[in-house]
Amino acid sequence: MNKATKSFVAENELLELADVPDHLLSEIQVRVKKHTISGKTFFDAKGALAVLSKHRLPAVFLDFETIHFAVPIWKGTRPYQQIPFQFSAHRLSRTGELKHVAFLDLTGEDPSKRFASALVEGCGTTEPIFVYNVGFEKARIAELAKRFAALRKTLLAINERLVDLLPVAQQHYYHPSQEGSWSIKAVLPAVVPSLGYESLEGVQDGGMAMEAYLEAIHPATVAARKCAIEQELLSYCKLDTYAMVRIWQVFAGRKDLPLKIKGAVNSKAPC
Repeated sequence: MNKATKSFVAENELLELADVPDHLLSEIQVRVKKHTISGKTFFDAKGALAVLSKHRLPAVFLDFETIHFAVPIWKGTRPYQQIPFQFSAHRLSRTGELKHVAFLDLTGEDPSKRFASALVEGCGTTEPIFVYNVGFEKARIAELAKRFAALRKTLLAINERLVDLLPVAQQHYYHPSQEGSWSIKAVLPAVVPSLGYESLEGVQDGGMAMEAYLEAIHPATVAARKCAIEQELLSYCKLDTYAMVRIWQVFAGRKDLPLKIKGAVNSKAPC
């Protein structure tokens, strides 16, 4: 919200976006206002397709989970640095075959190098890699490349292949149920009503994933509980990337593509 809009809202003690004149709002804010009032979905299918048609299958859909500490516990890390401990990657073939690869390290040791090596192995070499909010994954990969010289070239090559789904959603789709948010948690049930995070047991968002990770690596956590947390984290991160596949499928106009889901392949056998 710009300064003029903030001043107008404050001076008139407004509480509803509907009461703010359109000329004080951005294009996206006007869209949110219009479709919230009408209750109708906005979907610029041609615009979304024009963006996504540049990136052909096969493709990878990727998501990270990270942890940070005010006081670093691992050598070579800094205060509040986001350290990735988990990723999920779905690979979608031209025929709709969907394979899942996951990495999760709950040893309590610095997961960075093992994460980086598994990421290189899991991302292939040429496919576009779809993420949701590219700045996050790109920054984490760049940090890993800086720390591990032997993997630097390959990691930076992965960064060059990242494609962001978030701006596609922001520019070309809006459903009133999003309530002004384009987080994947808001967009998924709007685009694919049959899917949502409320069905997950335990971990349902990034904050909960961090809390679960800390509990899992604590020395006092018993094996059974650690096993349960492992399954919760794997399921949560897997849904994040499957959500991207389904959102891509709608935005790319490929609802005709039959998804043939194969079994998950994890970095280690589940407990």
